[in-house]
Amino acid sequence: MEHNKGPGETLTARGTFLPRRAYNPPPMGPPHLHDLPPCRPVTVVLGAGRSGTSLLMQVLAALGLRVSEQLIEARRDNPRGFFEDAAIVRIQANLLRALGAWPFHPLPNGWLGGTATATAREALKAVLRQRLAGGGPWGFKDPRTAPFLPLWQELFAAENLAPRYLLALRQPGRVLHSYAQAYGTPAQVAEAVWLRRTCDALWHTRADCHIVHYEDWFIRPGETAEALAHHLGLTEPARDVLQALIEPDLDRSGDTHPVMIGGTARRLYTALRTCRGSDFEREGLLAVVAECREVLDRQA
Repeated sequence: MEHNKGPGETLTARGTFLPRRAYNPPPMGPPHLHDLPPCRPVTVVLGAGRSGTSLLMQVLAALGLRVSEQLIEARRDNPRGFFEDAAIVRIQANLLRALGAWPFHPLPNGWLGGTATATAREALKAVLRQRLAGGGPWGFKDPRTAPFLPLWQELFAAENLAPRYLLALRQPGRVLHSYAQAYGTPAQVAEAVWLRRTCDALWHTRADCHIVHYEDWFIRPGETAEALAHHLGLTEPARDVLQALIEPDLDRSGDTHPVMIGGTARRLYTALRTCRGSDFEREGLLAVVAECREVLDRQA
């Protein structure tokens, strides 16, 4: 005869019923999300070199974001400074070399589980803990970060950190021109770097990032900075501070001889041109990114 569960009984895994007093509940599992301490935010600036990442970091610092006190030194090709954490740059450059991917080559299969990556993981963890010990919102940028985002995301999860990704974009023909002027990089190489860094940034973040176009600093600087401050919970900028940072001679979009770009870069940039801030359509963009990554993989 079928036995219906009574008010004082508990159904066991075998389908029998025990008096409630004889039932021992299993040990408590992991704490619920609302019991965990809140994640600390970390701002991560992504983007290919020569795309305005340094200017973006300068604006963020003016908005109140704390940056490393140990920055790599300014050079002739970037006299106002790169605003890059020297320790992070060194660790990531060394990892690229150890993986045989220096300076711009794709990472080898299985890199995330390798010995060199394990060494870099511990070094980056130490840097993260040291930088965050200073209190207040902190962020960093290094163009080499994009391919290593899977490693960083492991670290962020382990350290209970909430990354806020910013992607600096610039018209790729201008990026190629800037690479040639600064480093003598051939256009084909510079285009591959722009494509790979941009695709990696979008793919590994699932395009969950705030996009900042370099050209917007010279068209709508106040609006661009206010959107950044709102997104990151920072102080809105003063007009005179922005004017001091965004000098007219930084705007070279009017050059009469932009470098031509190939079809893959043009397709990606066309998809990105209307993406600004945090409110944009991501599914279609990621479909284009997937196509571009396939092209890059075939060319590797």
